[in-house]
Amino acid sequence: LTGKAQPSGRLPISLPKQDEKRFTTKQYPGECPGKQKWCEHLIANFSEDVLVGYRWNDAKGVPSAFPFGFGLAYTEFELKDFDVQCSDGSMKVSVQVANVGSHTGSAVPQVYVGFPSLKPALRQLRGFSKVRLEKGKETTVHFELGEEDWSYFDVGLRKWVSAVEKGEKVTVSIGTSSADLVHTKELACGHGEKVNVRRVLQ
Repeated sequence: LTGKAQPSGRLPISLPKQDEKRFTTKQYPGECPGKQKWCEHLIANFSEDVLVGYRWNDAKGVPSAFPFGFGLAYTEFELKDFDVQCSDGSMKVSVQVANVGSHTGSAVPQVYVGFPSLKPALRQLRGFSKVRLEKGKETTVHFELGEEDWSYFDVGLRKWVSAVEKGEKVTVSIGTSSADLVHTKELACGHGEKVNVRRVLQ
């Protein structure tokens, strides 16, 4: 309450708005066999596939009351000088984190990765780092992404497949939560090409 202790936790789940319609009755709480609507042993049909948590919110375009990765502080941070480079089968990610507020605090920049074969999900968390900064200070945070970060399991082939090897472009985003992605870059590392650098305005 006095500001001497800084809250720095981040939500590990998405908290829905009161009127969110995420589940059907078949999904939750479940239904009974036949015409009965209620019985001792309800059967739930988990048909959401990979669209669990923030992945559902992103894919459906439904905002959370408080998104995955969200957190509060008594100060403010700026993420700037975002860069992603292809390097020998990996991606080097860096971002400058600056404490532009009036108190010491902790920032948690989060890296999300997306590619076409990840659908129906748009992106998924692939890294985060907690950094504590005094007011007016800044530091560079580094991440390294590898093949496992842009691979998916192909049910037909029964194996993990690299999106980069398929020639797909990989989108790397960084922000303070799953809903607050400040910078985004799209790369085609398999072709030695870097394209479409943009800043996302919130």
